[in-house]
Amino acid sequence: MKKSVILCVAVIMVVMLKPALGQAPDDKAAIRQAALDYIEGWYEGDAARMDLALHAELVKRAIFATAGTEKFANLTKAQMVEATKQGGGKARPAGTRSIKVDILDIYRDMATVRTECADYVDYLHLARSEGQWKIVNVLWLNYVKERKEVTLDPKILSSYVGEYELKPGFILTVTVEKDQLFTQATGQAKIPVYPSSETEFFLKIVEAQLSFVKNEEGKVTQVVLHQGGADVPAKKVK
Repeated sequence: MKKSVILCVAVIMVVMLKPALGQAPDDKAAIRQAALDYIEGWYEGDAARMDLALHAELVKRAIFATAGTEKFANLTKAQMVEATKQGGGKARPAGTRSIKVDILDIYRDMATVRTECADYVDYLHLARSEGQWKIVNVLWLNYVKERKEVTLDPKILSSYVGEYELKPGFILTVTVEKDQLFTQATGQAKIPVYPSSETEFFLKIVEAQLSFVKNEEGKVTQVVLHQGGADVPAKKVK
């Protein structure tokens, strides 16, 4: 009888202690907060929130392919904090940021989270470090909506060729190669754009669109760049 009582008490103690050995009730809230400090901190230009969210050994990675060339991007905590300090994503209006946070999995002292917003999709790996949840790895891509591409007459594409001034000294050059329209901003790589209508084009590597504007005579006079919640007109100068 005495042994049975001792065994029963031991079982009760194990059951009572089990939650303490696994996920704490407030882990989800802490993990979610770390993810929000990361993405909201970026849009608010709040370097303190970004610094709080990231582990000192953070590695943030992305792989981009442009014009057949693959580029591996690698960022550290220091670079992320500095970029946030310089303004981060503050240029995007608050009402257009569309931030979502989904906790995908938690196991003991590690977790996986997906964040989505108007500009990016990030997969975050978090770890409990010195009692706090910190982001240690990030794999990300630009958020791009799926759009239907249409086929245009090559003559229409050729009518858009030229140089458009986004701001003094910053030109968007539009060219055509083998019935494919390309854009190239000053100091940047050449990027293909795809038609969704006769005057509307979109990019596939970043969430941005171009609207070509014609006058009453049907001559192209400007292009409007739609990106980051802003509409930037660029007059055709050449």
